Amino acid sequence: MQVILTHEQADLDALASLMGAWLLNQDALPLLPRNINRNGRRFLERYRDQLPFIEIKDLPREDLDQVILVDTQSLITLKGMKRDTKVVVFDHHPLREDLNPDWELHLVTYGANTSQMVTRIQDSQINLTPLQATVLAMGLYEDTGSFTYSSTTAQDLQAASFCRQNGADLDLISEFLYPPLSPEQLKLYDRLMRNID
Repeated sequence: MQVILTHEQADLDALASLMGAWLLNQDALPLLPRNINRNGRRFLERYRDQLPFIEIKDLPREDLDQVILVDTQSLITLKGMKRDTKVVVFDHHPLREDLNPDWELHLVTYGANTSQMVTRIQDSQINLTPLQATVLAMGLYEDTGSFTYSSTTAQDLQAASFCRQNGADLDLISEFLYPPLSPEQLKLYDRLMRNID
């Protein structure tokens, strides 16, 4: 069995990377982390039934032949892992010096890890649904600050263009990246505004 993992407190880049890795290897099970940021949780609440993600509690009890790590170089221990379980990493963070030398690494310096997944999807000529393209684009937009961070690369922009060409919904991206303030946040905002001198 093969699984795809990402980091805890997953952001939209992590979830999009999960989606991208699954599109490239649909025999692997993309496992949701236990903790997901607010934007990701809101998106999953609405679209979970249309996405391939599963929860760790639903993981079949089988030996793990391969673990694909996306947007992280930290591996959690799962039941079924063996000494010879292959680990493949797709990440855009600086190389950790304590990694197992047997791991297969695919490290890039892109603004979003999703960009390398999209590049591989494009190279593999995989067709995307509009929802898949939107999920991937959300990861790109989030981790590049809507392409305003100095870490944004030409590859990030090219990946976004590919997603848009495949039907990425910019209104949906905006809705989940820039949610309105919650009632508690509005109360705090009002209180802060009243106390400005």
